[in-house]
Amino acid sequence: MSRTIFKICCCFIASAVFISILLLLINFAGFGYMLSDVRNHYENSPRKLLDTVAKEVTAAEGGYDYAENISLPKDIWCILLNENGDVVWEVNMPPEIPVHYRIQDIAKMTRWYLNDYPVYVQAEDIGLFVMGYPKNSVGKYDLEYSMEWFRDLPKRSIFILLFNICLATLLAFLIGFGLYRRLKALVKGIRDLRQETPVHLKEKGIFRDVVQNINETSNVLERKNAVLKQKDEARRHWIAGISHDIRTPLTIMTGYAEELAESRELREEDRKKADIIVKQGLRIKTLIADLNLSSSLEYDMQPARKRPVKIGAMLRSVVTALYNSGLAEVFDISLEVLDEKAEILGDGNLLERAVYNLLNNSIVHNPDGCSIHVKESVDVQHGEVIISITDDGSGVAQEILDKMDCIPNTVHGLGLPMAYRIVKVHGGKFEAENHGGFRVRIIFPLA
Repeated sequence: MSRTIFKICCCFIASAVFISILLLLINFAGFGYMLSDVRNHYENSPRKLLDTVAKEVTAAEGGYDYAENISLPKDIWCILLNENGDVVWEVNMPPEIPVHYRIQDIAKMTRWYLNDYPVYVQAEDIGLFVMGYPKNSVGKYDLEYSMEWFRDLPKRSIFILLFNICLATLLAFLIGFGLYRRLKALVKGIRDLRQETPVHLKEKGIFRDVVQNINETSNVLERKNAVLKQKDEARRHWIAGISHDIRTPLTIMTGYAEELAESRELREEDRKKADIIVKQGLRIKTLIADLNLSSSLEYDMQPARKRPVKIGAMLRSVVTALYNSGLAEVFDISLEVLDEKAEILGDGNLLERAVYNLLNNSIVHNPDGCSIHVKESVDVQHGEVIISITDDGSGVAQEILDKMDCIPNTVHGLGLPMAYRIVKVHGGKFEAENHGGFRVRIIFPLA
């Protein structure tokens, strides 16, 4: 994401520099256009008109001929001076215009004005033509430049161009850096929003509206999460209370049922019924424990008591408990411990529950019986202890394997998801597959 922001800012800077250079060139061209009097190039410009008149006036016997097809506007006049400075021909000449000129007068008016009339002159063989325009219609200024100025003009132009490029780049960089900071804060806010982390950005700048929406969305999520947390807490407390209320009478029932199952005063058939009550009561206890555990693990609660746990001893305890619970003869559980000293840090009760669920999963999914092999080994190179549980049964449905990371909403099918979640909260790896039965591979870091 930061790379994307950097690209955006680089494109912005490059675009700003390009636009600045383009505007600079356009301004150079416009400045040149502004300094040039382009109307002098038109057909009706003063110099074009004067040149046309000078070509049409010819000397004739006793005077000068002027073509009839050429007419001057009433506010424009023209005169012809001979070598002596006398006016020998005129058109629309104002009364205040002299009819004789000295050489000093001619020198002045050839560049400037004649009696405040802007004039244009053109020398021909028959004399000097002078054309005048209305007063205040043309401005004339004396501009002179040395040849050295013209020789240095390209260098100065290049220097000004480079200076403008550097200045444009600097300004674009400063503006782009400000844009980069705002975009970076904006992207961080969006990332925090996705992770449901509270976002409180400063609401200013060009992204003010976007920042306001992000802050408001963050506030809405905070309020909703607070409400959900209260509901979840209430649900967990309710589950814990119900579980406690059920366990108390259930313990009494199973206790009396055990006494009846061991009583010799009852018939064999009645003792079997009492024994069934004991087993079903223990099963209900297990389901209640699983319900409490799933409620805790659903929110990735960490183990309450982390202590060194010897894996070999823990596995023996679980296998022994299964055999003592009246395991049917159609099931055979073998245990292989390769390193008796292997330990991990964790909650022993939770770890026993995970292994118990996995072994019980093989028993439940194979009612006709199967062989289960439990093996513990140590990978010294990587500092890991590996627990392998395999059976030669019918395996587990693929949809259950695909949803191992999801705690189901019912008490059925809790075994694998709970074992998976317990392994994960202990920092372990969980691998499960169907291959000639069901195989589970659990990897924990050694203590």
